[in-house]
Amino acid sequence: MAKLTIDDKDYYTDDFNEDQMSMHQEITIAQSEIGRMDYLSKVLQARCNLLAASIVEIAEKEESEKTDEKKASK
Repeated sequence: MAKLTIDDKDYYTDDFNEDQMSMHQEITIAQSEIGRMDYLSKVLQARCNLLAASIVEIAEKEESEKTDEKKASK
């Protein structure tokens, strides 16, 4: 028997009628999708952070190479 708490009141799915059970199933699906979207958001944020770090790393490497070339040409 699953328990659902709404506004600090407990409801048990065994007592649900057909409409309530349908609504409960939709809530379950929606919560699952929210979790999936949260996970996807975190994965995409991590990817953005990785790409931004790569941009900085490449820029610093190119800057260092230019500095080295200038020193070598003197």
